[in-house]
Amino acid sequence: MNKPGLNLSDTLTLIIHEIIKQTEEFRLFDINKILVCCSSNRAGGRGGIYGKLVPLRFENGSGIIKHRGIYYTIPKVFLNNTEILYIIYFYMPKFFDLSAEGKIDVIFHELYHINPGFNGDIRRMGNFKKAHGHSKKNFDEQYKEFSDEFYKYIRNTPFHDFLEMNSNDLKKTFSKVTWRRIKTPRPVPLNRN
Repeated sequence: MNKPGLNLSDTLTLIIHEIIKQTEEFRLFDINKILVCCSSNRAGGRGGIYGKLVPLRFENGSGIIKHRGIYYTIPKVFLNNTEILYIIYFYMPKFFDLSAEGKIDVIFHELYHINPGFNGDIRRMGNFKKAHGHSKKNFDEQYKEFSDEFYKYIRNTPFHDFLEMNSNDLKKTFSKVTWRRIKTPRPVPLNRN
């Protein structure tokens, strides 16, 4: 007999909340301003992405940017009357087919992209390759110790059973598997009258 339905976005939000509580580097982060969503990508094959972070502000947390003489803004996203500063997407089935430790590494990777000041901007790692800096490997090394430490912690919680499941396990175990979907907000020209 299958267990009741499971919302992947809500479960991942709870795990991210635990990460924020347990990881000094992320203590300024407010889980209420991070929206966790899932999206689909094809199974199999090499490459592809497991997750992505979408910041809802520009550099230094600005709500407006000027590009080629035109001002742009990103439409505001609200959940429970709280303005969202970041959306994190996890991809089905690729993310869910990772090992439990692999899933934790991806979550930490996306969280490490968040600006340490939690202002809606990304953590800027360089002048040209702002997101990862000169090397993705170097970027990953910045949070690896935090990720490993958290994985040791979460192995002793009920969340570990969830993290151990792959996409097929989830479908077999739960009567219904759902997740939050939202179209990625894009910058729009700002009308200035």
